[in-house]
Amino acid sequence: MEKFRKQLKAKMIGYIITAALSAILYGVFAFLDMTNALGTVLPSSVSGAAETSDFTSGFRTGFCSGIIGFAVIKAIFCAAALKNEQKLKAMYIKETDERTALILQKTASSSFCVTIMALAVASVAASFFSMTVLYTLIAIIFFIVFVRMIFQFYYTRKY
Repeated sequence: MEKFRKQLKAKMIGYIITAALSAILYGVFAFLDMTNALGTVLPSSVSGAAETSDFTSGFRTGFCSGIIGFAVIKAIFCAAALKNEQKLKAMYIKETDERTALILQKTASSSFCVTIMALAVASVAASFFSMTVLYTLIAIIFFIVFVRMIFQFYYTRKY
């Protein structure tokens, strides 16, 4: 149980660091939005035209807020488990349950296939409307497949 306690402390620290870095990123984005720094350095086609600046600003704000919220909640759960032996034991059982691990593995495998197929169908549909979207979707497909191949190579060597 002591090994799991150390792992949980490391996770908690990771969540705290993630929240702190996201808060810094949030501050940087807020500064850039307030000063319109990107608009003065980058052309409007890159930085976003005036009509989309509210949307992109809101997206960045929501993205950072979501990461901060998730990391803080997970850190609180870790801290609560570290302080309470019963919660720690329950979390240990939940995280080391073989059935849960198998379900996660099957879910990841199935969702990977469905995601690739959906992106392939979307890229065919995008070919009728926008070459930029088509190229972006193709790049995403290649990136996902490349990452999958790297992990498969890694885990084949590891196990």
